[in-house]
Amino acid sequence: MMQRRPNKPRRVIHSVDELPVLCDCAEAGLLLRRNPEVVAKMARDGVLKGAKQGQSWYFRRDDLVEYMDKLFCGEVVQ
Repeated sequence: MMQRRPNKPRRVIHSVDELPVLCDCAEAGLLLRRNPEVVAKMARDGVLKGAKQGQSWYFRRDDLVEYMDKLFCGEVVQ
């Protein structure tokens, strides 16, 4: 019988310092534990601060950390 592979990311971020200063959706998704498509939708909806270059979204590492801090401090995040 074929075993199903658990739905886990191939790479896990243990420290923010492992990310580059400028992240794409895949790298931001590793930090936020979200699918890259979900990260792109969050940027389109204005939930995450990001810049779109062509068809790709880019995020500053500091903005991602700020978003996570707001989540855990109980501030309302749109």
